[in-house]
Amino acid sequence: MSKQLAIAELIRLRILTTPGAGEIETPCDLTKIDVIVDRQKNLVAKVGAAVSKGSGTAIDIFWGGFVTLEKNATRPRLAHRFTLTVWSQPILSAGQFPADDVIEGIVNRLWHWIPEGGHCLGEAEVLNGGLVPDLKFLKYDCEITIPISH
Repeated sequence: MSKQLAIAELIRLRILTTPGAGEIETPCDLTKIDVIVDRQKNLVAKVGAAVSKGSGTAIDIFWGGFVTLEKNATRPRLAHRFTLTVWSQPILSAGQFPADDVIEGIVNRLWHWIPEGGHCLGEAEVLNGGLVPDLKFLKYDCEITIPISH
């Protein structure tokens, strides 16, 4: 497994873990939502199947490349950039999770989070996000970066 996919799996596990004591609560129970790590397969079919399940929502984690943290540093200071997209049905049935609550929950779970694992990773930084135009789904996304070099 590549480093990028390994970090995406750490993000996935963080989202699917219930907040512990002292952590920011989420507006809905993210553990009941399908979280898909985008491996550039037929994503729309996977998401469609996940959204049609009980929660009415799915989360996609996509690795978007590297960003430079400090352009004038003597050594490369890079971070992985991930986009997390919440896919939801435009009209929800009772008991399904609103997409805006899910994206807020993701931000809460990743805020000041330091991934653990076999990598030298720094604190996740939640960046831009918002509503994504789509004809079939209600979609929100946010971008996070995770430093990989110090």
